[in-house]
Amino acid sequence: MSSNPDFDRWYAARHVKIIVSPTHRLETFGSTLVNYHVISELDDHPGKIRVREGRLEAHQPEVIAPHFVPPTLEGFGEEAKEYLEFLRETEENLRILRYGYHLKSDNFSEQIVTDSLAAVTERVKNDVLSRNDPFRAVLQTVDDPWDVALIVLWRREVERSTGKNIRELHEKGKLF
Repeated sequence: MSSNPDFDRWYAARHVKIIVSPTHRLETFGSTLVNYHVISELDDHPGKIRVREGRLEAHQPEVIAPHFVPPTLEGFGEEAKEYLEFLRETEENLRILRYGYHLKSDNFSEQIVTDSLAAVTERVKNDVLSRNDPFRAVLQTVDDPWDVALIVLWRREVERSTGKNIRELHEKGKLF
């Protein structure tokens, strides 16, 4: 770890390897529990590998419909005023999905094993794949700050799930 926390976070985010991804996307009408395994080599201890397990809970996406209150305009031309009126009239079509998440510590564990990073990663990957859990993930990252990898995973899953979530919300009449 460096003396610059911004660099450490950036470095950790850039060095996440997603070994196993969830095969299902985040749920539209309920919470999703992603069971994760994060594998990292201990800093300054080659051959010492930390394996962390836990759950990442992604909350049901919320539909946010902003209430548009047009500002008072002074010194603006007619085009700007008409565009502002257009925004006010079409605000009912503006919807944003907000995703929340929660790191669960009730099912968190970690262990340190002595072996190569590649060997431990392969064993964990094979074990996780044998469980046929559609909401499982295996990540390989730096040891500190390791939890940045979970944010990378969460963001990736939100991006992967948004299209499906929007379609399902629209089909159920909950988007517009």
